[in-house]
Amino acid sequence: MYAIIEDEHLARVPPTLLVENYDKAIEEVTRETLQGTLIDYVPDKNSRADMLKCYVVSILNIKKIDYGIIVHGDGGVYQKIHYKALAFIPKNNEIIEGIVVSVVPKIGAFVRFGPFEGLLHVGQIMDDRIDMDESQNRLVGKDTNRDIRIGDQVRVRIVMLNLASSSVRDRRIGFTMKQPGLGKLQWLEVPAVGSNEPAAKKVTRKKQKPEDSETKVKESVH
Repeated sequence: MYAIIEDEHLARVPPTLLVENYDKAIEEVTRETLQGTLIDYVPDKNSRADMLKCYVVSILNIKKIDYGIIVHGDGGVYQKIHYKALAFIPKNNEIIEGIVVSVVPKIGAFVRFGPFEGLLHVGQIMDDRIDMDESQNRLVGKDTNRDIRIGDQVRVRIVMLNLASSSVRDRRIGFTMKQPGLGKLQWLEVPAVGSNEPAAKKVTRKKQKPEDSETKVKESVH
């Protein structure tokens, strides 16, 4: 989900910043333009089929490419740059962990992961009839009595991902947690995402009686 990306960008330095340090001005306008926005990113420049939508978290490094360009009638300077950035890249069918930020009767729960929020529809929470407990602001399974409330940590799979708009708000993300290994973390007995440790198994050992030990010793002697 988080990744270091490298790409090129054409930064416009306005006339008001040209009186300052040029390199610092380029850095300032690049951060203002890219940080906190969704961009189209192509990992393989030879194939646009792999184009991804990614959220730029932070600009890490900027390098100028050639000289800036002045356009007639425009007081700014256009500078081509190569930058490195920390980005957040959600992918369809990816398993993520997030926090429930709101619950809505008959609709479901909204889950936040990274800079995004998505809908965990009421029909994708569990194999049970779900009712709304308005007194405690939670969704409750009628038979299992399992509940979902604000602040719960959940493990879900992205089943719908529409990031066509460049705005983080104008996006549609849908989740499910009706598959093995998914659900509210308190329900699960599996390691967290990214852990290489196997799931813990309870092993019940029968206590050996003293007389059994003596019998086995005698048998081995004979």
